[in-house]
Amino acid sequence: MRGLRLGGHPVHPALVHFPVACWTAAPVTDIVYLVLRQPAWWQASWWLLAIGCLTGLAAIAAGALDLFAIPADHPAQPVAQRHLLLMGSVWCLLLLNLLLRPRSAVPDAWIMWVGCVLSVGGWLGMLAGAYAGARLVYEFGIGHTHNHGNT
Repeated sequence: MRGLRLGGHPVHPALVHFPVACWTAAPVTDIVYLVLRQPAWWQASWWLLAIGCLTGLAAIAAGALDLFAIPADHPAQPVAQRHLLLMGSVWCLLLLNLLLRPRSAVPDAWIMWVGCVLSVGGWLGMLAGAYAGARLVYEFGIGHTHNHGNT
């Protein structure tokens, strides 16, 4: 089982750090904006969501290639599909969040609260998806160069 690799190393795990970092920081900047009401925090959150969605798209593409490399009858297949479903849903939720919010204008109250709820909800969904991804690596050995008996 070999998915997309660069220099012998799997690409998907290297790419996921960017959206994870951005999607973790976005709810933080939203909450800071709620407290301080300084527009720079709202704008920072917009940029974090934008960068997270863009890099998340690259991570999803690399992950899909890895998913196709897992045999259909492999015991990791349901976990891999759950990981894809969760992270794809998170990506869609946070893209919706990005599209709903004005980039440079101060948001009205309902957009501010909806944006914050979507950011936090996306982060919680990302945690569930990351757990499934971690199971793929640590429980099933997916992506290891040397599988040590796991197929």
